[in-house]
Amino acid sequence: MAHVSAETIEATLIELLALERERTELEYVGRSDALERVGDGVRRLGEVGSPAGILERAGEELARSSRLERVLISELVDGHLHPRALWTGEQRAPADQLLARLREVPIALEYPLVDHEVATRQQARLVDVGQAGPRAAGRLREVLGFQQYVVAALVVQRTTVGLLHADAGESARALDPLDLELTARFSEGLAGVFERAALRDMLRLHRQELQSAGQWISGHLSRLAVEAGERGPAPGGAGEIAPGVAELLTRRELEVLGLLARGQTNVGIASLLMVREGTVKFHVKNILRKLGARSRADAVSRYVRAMEGTGTAR
Repeated sequence: MAHVSAETIEATLIELLALERERTELEYVGRSDALERVGDGVRRLGEVGSPAGILERAGEELARSSRLERVLISELVDGHLHPRALWTGEQRAPADQLLARLREVPIALEYPLVDHEVATRQQARLVDVGQAGPRAAGRLREVLGFQQYVVAALVVQRTTVGLLHADAGESARALDPLDLELTARFSEGLAGVFERAALRDMLRLHRQELQSAGQWISGHLSRLAVEAGERGPAPGGAGEIAPGVAELLTRRELEVLGLLARGQTNVGIASLLMVREGTVKFHVKNILRKLGARSRADAVSRYVRAMEGTGTAR
């Protein structure tokens, strides 16, 4: 048997350690690059705008920023998973057909499914269908042929609103911890951009409703003002102003105070005077300071008393 010197053994160990360091560095760089790609995918989703568009695009972004090839996004409604979007590649027809089949029988999300545990604990899992047995979602294996898959919760305001499933597709590559980490990171980002888009839609709808209501109120107030003008001067109108109040306030402040006395809100005053609500708030603050009033009601009370002193209050 040939004798191996200590120097040879030491050199071999040094070489093995160098190879191990190189492998670790490559894994670290690969992981960092993958996480960066996923982050870029989430940012691109944020540019889509609409919640529906985000869900439609999400699967493609995850597939292109990772080694996962098929991505299913489902909404959780009354304890069942309702498929919303499926990415299987560039061709839409096969994906649409599979999605239609999945929608025929929504998955009941209940014990002992691993997916139920993921939705409850909000922690992503890697599932081996063969090993998990009845704990795996059989419907995904039946329709999509999943052998292994990663599943992550879509959490909005601490509530699970859906699940994201993904696998390696036809490559049949074994999934690994990096696939799990990327899916979890992507799902977190997806939930965030979806929530922000939904809030923007809600605010836009409310703004439209407020604008419609404001237009109706403005028209109604204009009619009331015309009717009031036909009956005679009213507080805040063109009648005589008490000298003490007139000396303290500017013309615009007098107009604002008069409208306050008629029960108008800041928004109503802003609409009638065609200024911003912030401008009205500024005038109200000055009115309270100049009159030494403790509140709006106190300012109106002083105004009404002053008008009564002139004999013009009604």
